[in-house]
Parts: sequence; structure tokens; C-alpha cells
Amino acid sequence: MASRVKRLVLWLLAAVVAFGGLANAWVWSAGWGRFHEDPSELPAGSIVVLLGTNEFLADQRTPSGTYRARIEATVRLCGGGRPRLVVTSGTPEQAVTMARQLVEAGVRTPIVEDPYGWRTLDSAVRAHAAFPGAHVVFVSQGWHDVRALWIADRLGLSATAYAADFGAGGRAWWSAGRDVLAKPKALLDWVAGQPLATPVPPAQGNVPHR
Repeated sequence: MASRVKRLVLWLLAAVVAFGGLANAWVWSAGWGRFHEDPSELPAGSIVVLLGTNEFLADQRTPSGTYRARIEATVRLCGGGRPRLVVTSGTPEQAVTMARQLVEAGVRTPIVEDPYGWRTLDSAVRAHAAFPGAHVVFVSQGWHDVRALWIADRLGLSATAYAADFGAGGRAWWSAGRDVLAKPKALLDWVAGQPLATPVPPAQGNVPHR
């Protein structure tokens, strides 16, 4: 009896590992050939969606490791003159902080805050609803961008990505490791029809940055 239980547990563990590996491979495949290497490669009139993260950890002093790289990447894209709009998508605090710092960095591209992009799924769904027919360029670390692209494919959203630098410190590695688990969860959320994090209709709630 004990040996059968042990074999069952091992089979279940093997199935979980196999599912996780296949899910990661599938999500990563969404990024093949869809990353811009230079800001001049962006389609003219693109909508840049800057995916949100916190600037600091819970102590409000330690940099998160990935935030600054995302801001710098978006500044580079806007400097190329190709985007027609930047959407800072995250929690209300993230959306306004990113927008403010982009302006402080010299970005003159119009900026819209999406304070309801609490998850990558929400950011993609809301971009699709708010800008029908537009081409979206996601900005985040590459390991995060591919998940946004995978979701965009499920939605029928025309999208590419621009990878921010990996980031600094152990927190950047921790975030990348956590995304290994987030990729299988993205598949499960899609299959289960996971609702958005807020009840706000996806085409509503965006506000111009002032």
C-alpha cells in the first residue's frame, strides 16, 4: 500500500513538473521574433503599454530591482518618436508614479494612466478593449513580456514587445524566478476564465496624465 502511494505521489509530482515545463515553453514561444531591438523598429503610431511594478520594496527604501529598467526602456522608446501614446498600467500608485517619472525624464509622448492593470492579464485585456485595432508594444523585462504576448495572442491583440534590462540585485532574480510559476498560472487562468481583478469594465477607467 505504501509503495503504491509513493508511486502515485511521484507520478503526480512528475506531471506537475512536466506541465510547468511545457507551459513555460509555450509561453516563451510567444516571444519568438516579436521583440524590437531598437526604438526605430516600432510600428509608427504604436501604443506602448508599460507594465507596472513597485519602485521600492515594502520598506519603501530598497529599490525593487526591475522598476528603474522599465522606466529607462520606455524613455528610449519614446525618444525614437514612433509611439503615439504611452499607457502606464498597474495599481493606482504604480500608474501615476510611472507616468510622473516618465515626464520628469523628458518624455513628451502623451501618457494615459491605467490604474486597473493590477495583473498582466488585466493590462492586456484593458489595452485590447481601450484601443481596438491598435498595435501594442509591451515594455517590461523579457521574461515578463512573453507572458503578456501570450495573453495578447489569446485576445487577438496585435502586439510586440521591447525588453527592459534584466534589473539589478537579487530581487530581479527573484522576480524572474517567480515568473516561472506565473506562466503555468496564466494558462490555468485562461482555461478557467479567470475574471479581472477589479469590476471596472476594461474599456473604462483610463485617465490622461496631468
